[in-house]
Amino acid sequence: MSKGTWERIKDQGVKGLLRLIVLICSLVLIGVISYDTFVYNNPFYQSEFAEKVQFWVCIFFMVDLALEFILSKRKARYITTYLLLFIACIPYGTLLPKLGITLPRDIGYFVSFMPLIRSCYALAIVVGWFAIQTSSKMFVTYAIILFSGIYLGSLGFYVCETNVNPGVRTYWDALWWSVMEAITIGCNIEAVTTGGKVLSVIVGVLGLLIIPMFTVYVNNIVSVFHTVTSAAAEAAAGSPEERATANENNKKDKDQNNSSNG
Repeated sequence: MSKGTWERIKDQGVKGLLRLIVLICSLVLIGVISYDTFVYNNPFYQSEFAEKVQFWVCIFFMVDLALEFILSKRKARYITTYLLLFIACIPYGTLLPKLGITLPRDIGYFVSFMPLIRSCYALAIVVGWFAIQTSSKMFVTYAIILFSGIYLGSLGFYVCETNVNPGVRTYWDALWWSVMEAITIGCNIEAVTTGGKVLSVIVGVLGLLIIPMFTVYVNNIVSVFHTVTSAAAEAAAGSPEERATANENNKKDKDQNNSSNG
């Protein structure tokens, strides 16, 4: 990391350290979900090891939010802003079975992804430490959100549709479906389960919201490039007055040469 990045992290203090740990925990949680999906091919909450990992990651997320609340100067505003985020971090996959509440297969799997909402918020802040320009920061943030949504959507679709949908034979079929849904082209694979249909809406809306932002970003890059190249060309050619003076001097030199030759 650059010196400027480390300075930004130091300026954040305890909050900066906590957000880095949040991202690391998020990667661990995604890794565990992926491992369960590929190896066991069953809903997330049925894996004992993954359930423990999710529980402690959720506990850390809740502690993190509690510490940020203590450090916050505007506590009432903090509560109204992050209350839903705190609710999303509750380890429902562990608590609900303890209360005798059994979730359906599809919903139980989706619940395991809820703590990752906390990760998206931390990601948007941490990316700001590495990006110098605001436009670059937004581009990287949207790109990570889009790719994360495609990947997590493919995992959920694979679990919901495998052994039920004849079009989903392997994970790669689910990944292909997720990419096609995100870029709003559509896919020949259609969801047959409730969870798959819900994911179709979520991934499609994600693509509709994020992809146009890439178009705007590319247009801005082209516009800036055109402005810079035009300015450089004008600087190399000189101002209009300088070009007029140069043309007059060239004309005088040409006339003098013609007179000398004559």
